[in-house]
Order: sequence, then structure tokens, then C-alpha cells
Amino acid sequence: MTSKLELAEPKTSFSVGDSVTGVAPLPVRERIQALDVLRGVAVAGILLANILVFFGFIFLPPDRAAGLTTGTANEVTLFLEKVFVDGKFYSIFSLLFGIGFGVQLARGGDAALPRFKRRLRILLGIGAIHAFFIWAGDILMLYALLGFTMPWFARKSNRELLRWTVILLAVPTTLYIVALIVWMLVGSGSPQASPSAGVPPQILKYFEGIGRGGFKDAFIGNLVFLAGRWADLFATVRFPKVLGMFVLGLWTVRTGIALSPSDHRATLARWRMLGLGIGLPANLIAAWALEHWSYLPPSVGGLLGTAMAAIGVPMLALGYAATVALLVVDGRRLISVFGPVGRMALTNYLMHSIICVTLSYGFGLALWWRVGAATAMAIAAGIIAVQIPLSAWWLSRYRFGPVEWVWRRLTYGRPL
Repeated sequence: MTSKLELAEPKTSFSVGDSVTGVAPLPVRERIQALDVLRGVAVAGILLANILVFFGFIFLPPDRAAGLTTGTANEVTLFLEKVFVDGKFYSIFSLLFGIGFGVQLARGGDAALPRFKRRLRILLGIGAIHAFFIWAGDILMLYALLGFTMPWFARKSNRELLRWTVILLAVPTTLYIVALIVWMLVGSGSPQASPSAGVPPQILKYFEGIGRGGFKDAFIGNLVFLAGRWADLFATVRFPKVLGMFVLGLWTVRTGIALSPSDHRATLARWRMLGLGIGLPANLIAAWALEHWSYLPPSVGGLLGTAMAAIGVPMLALGYAATVALLVVDGRRLISVFGPVGRMALTNYLMHSIICVTLSYGFGLALWWRVGAATAMAIAAGIIAVQIPLSAWWLSRYRFGPVEWVWRRLTYGRPL
């Protein structure tokens, strides 16, 4: 999830692919602040996106969900989450992942590749432990696996990187069109699924055990969830969405935007305007469409939602990222409180799982299926509010977050 940003002074050229032309390295302080603040904002946003899953709300049968709070409160919260949160913050982290890879190449060239791959293998291991034994909604394994493709992209020109970004982000819509055509030809006689049909009863019993049982029930339910999670990643064609943002992140390093945001203020201002101006309307349409038509089986309404999301999610993510970068460049101190959160983003991400699983699962406070959408969002905001000062306190005493230290220690194979 977290980007591998080694933010010492980078070299000004890659030994693979294009050179970084016209990049004047910023002082380390400013560059760390801009990228770490963005990571901190992103990790907070990811918690907002995950919180409904942590408390099982998205698995809850519709009739029981309505009993947790007023229907209007749930509906409004879920709609706003779809428009402003869902997909946007993992897209920002994907962008940061590509930036991290680009920075490593800028610093070490081809010699950095073996270390980068070793870091990915360790990240894959951390993600596997997280997914199998803590929380199945893990994103780390996906990031690590897709990360192994980045050396291939590093040999592409800047123009080719942009071309690949567009192609990868367009893949989900293209595949959906193909699936819709096939469905209309051979499967249109089958009944349409309702967007609120819910989880099948044979699966629902395992999710119910998560909130009522002990460690064994939670472990079994988590494995069922993990299988469904990866099936969903394939069904929603998540892989090219993430990889497309990786590639775009590499491009931002090549062009100097990521390393020198203050030198590209006009570009960031345009990104903010386009990202918010295009991303918000597109996400509104996508949320409305997918609320009225099912994603699967394919439908014309589902195609509208898929196409609008393919445009709106990365555009709004870029709008958010540009807005944060401009706030940092302009010296707005309030946004800087997310800097320490971003410096130990991997630790904070894993802490989300530990805290929320303890609150939600049967072996903890058993709030699973007992918390409405609005209440879940308030809990997420409370966790973020605690992590901000806690991260600052930790980093005032230690150089790295605890999990970051383990990651680096295993990567370098020597004391830090």
C-alpha cells in the first residue's frame, strides 16, 4: 500500500528509460513534506473507504441494515462515500507507489532494481500475514504482485508511459462492453440481479460467525472473505486500475512534477481544476447509475456506471492529490499534520485492521452488524484523530514507524 519513497537527493537521470530532464532537486525537507502529507491524507481516506467493510455493513442484509439507523442516514452516507471516497484513495496510493519506484530508479538506476524486488517480496509477505490472519481486505499483496511489472515500464519513454496509463485505465470499461455484448447475445433471458440483492445465504452464515464467534469463527470467516475479495478484484478488474496509476506515478517523477511540486505549481493548479471539475460530476453519475443498475450481470446502466467511474475515480484522485500538493507548497500548516501519518503509513494502515477487527469481531467488542454507516464513519474519523498525534509522538522519538523499520531491516539485511 505504501510507496517506497527513499527521499534523499535523487540523481537527475535514469539509467533505464528516459532521463529526468530539467529537474532541479528540491531541499529534502520540502520534498518529504509534500509526498508524506499526501500519503497521510491517503491512508486516512483508505480507512474511510474500508470502515464499512470492517464492521460488516456492506455484507449486512438490506432489511437488517435499515434497522441500524434511519434509512435516509444510511443511504446518504453510502452515496457520499461512493462519490467522494470509494476508489479515490487507493488510486492516490497507487500513484505514490509509482512515484516511489521512480525515485528509487532516479537514485540508483539499474542497481536499484534488485533491492526494489526484494522490498516487494517482503511487502508480499507482510500482506499475506495481514490478509490471512488479520483482515482479508488487504491491498498489500496486490501492490506487491503488480509492482514486479514496473521494471518493464521503466524502459518505456514518457509518451509511452502516458499511453499505457490511458490503456490500462480504459481496460475495465472495454472488458465490460465485451461482457455486455456477450450477455445480450446469450444470457439476456436470465433475471436481472438487484443492486441491493446482498450476499448469498450460504456465504452469509460465515460472515455472521465473524461477529458472534471466537477466533476460530473469525479465521474461517476471514478465509471466506479473502476468497470473495480476490474474486471481486477480478470481477471489478481492479488490476489495470492500480497498475495504470503506478505508471502515471512513474511519469510524474520523469517529468519532475513529483519531485519538485513548487516548480510545477501551474500544472498542479490545472490538475486540481480538471480533477475536481471532471471527477466530481463523473462520480456522481457513476454512483447514481450503480445504485439503480447492477454491475453484474452486465447491463446498459452498469456500463454507464463503469465508464463514468473509469473517468471519475482517477480524475478525482488526481484532483485531491494536486490540492494537497498545492496546500503544502503554499505553506498551509493545517495540512502538514498528516505528514507524520504518511511517514509511517504502512504501520498506520495495519493499525486500522488491528483496531477495527478488535472493535468489530466476536472475540473483541462484537460491533459487527451493530453499527450503521454514519456511525462507522464517525469511528473512522476518531481513529484518524488519534493517529495524527500518535504518529507525531512516535517519530519525535524514532526515525521510522515500527513496521517500516522491520521492512527496511529485512530489505537491507543490516541494523539501521
